[in-house]
Amino acid sequence: MRYFILLLISVCTLHSNAQLDFPKWLMPDTLGQYVAIHGFMSLAKDSMPTEGEISIVKHGGQDMIYRFSCDIDGRFDVFLPANGHYSVKFEKKGHIMKVIDVFTSNVPKRAWKNTFALDLNAYMEVMPQGFDISVSRVPFNIAKYDQEMKFFVFDEEFEELRRISLDNEIKRCLDILAVSKPKI
Repeated sequence: MRYFILLLISVCTLHSNAQLDFPKWLMPDTLGQYVAIHGFMSLAKDSMPTEGEISIVKHGGQDMIYRFSCDIDGRFDVFLPANGHYSVKFEKKGHIMKVIDVFTSNVPKRAWKNTFALDLNAYMEVMPQGFDISVSRVPFNIAKYDQEMKFFVFDEEFEELRRISLDNEIKRCLDILAVSKPKI
């Protein structure tokens, strides 16, 4: 029964993404060794969904990149096969790019019998004038398999450090803009 449900989820997700021509390296395998990614992009202030560009990079040897547009609902679904390092990049014109890295390696073979799903949500923030884009090239968060939890988890400490770095850069830009504004 579990395999039937897994197959049904895979077919439904593939059908919902039928308009996209996903490369083979982003498709579920017959062994069920993949992480189903449910992505969502929204605007930071009001949490309204927004359209944007998604890039998925598979690292290693020769990097492979797949880029597509996410619809006005801000949602997308993809599969990340086992034993990989992937970067999911969320981009919207005039907003700060967000990158989330997902490592599908170091998962015990017996653990793949479970269905793994991961929500990747990016809240897009307006990019202030003078923003150093190198700050946004470093992943905002990292997800990987946790042996104790027996599931994929996010590194909360890393995310907190990245949030501080991003906030400091935004503050730096806003401070410069405030100083350079003519006083009336």
